[in-house]
Amino acid sequence: MKTLTAFTAVAALIAGISIASAAGMAKSNTMDSGAVHATGTGKFCISGASGALNCQYASLSACQKAAKGSETCKARPSATTGSKY
Repeated sequence: MKTLTAFTAVAALIAGISIASAAGMAKSNTMDSGAVHATGTGKFCISGASGALNCQYASLSACQKAAKGSETCKARPSATTGSKY
């Protein structure tokens, strides 16, 4: 049972990353080349030197444990709250 649960969680994570990557590729064809591209579906992201965001972390502590070197963790831009106006 635990194996099935773990397999399902991994499959869902991979599917989420694949969908986010495809969405990021579609956005890269737009005229807004200054936008930061985020992959993954987590609430926290690792930001590297290139500026790309790897958003596969549910908590800040998990993100900080995975960050290496000069990488930093930040909240996913689309996960923030508040008015857009």
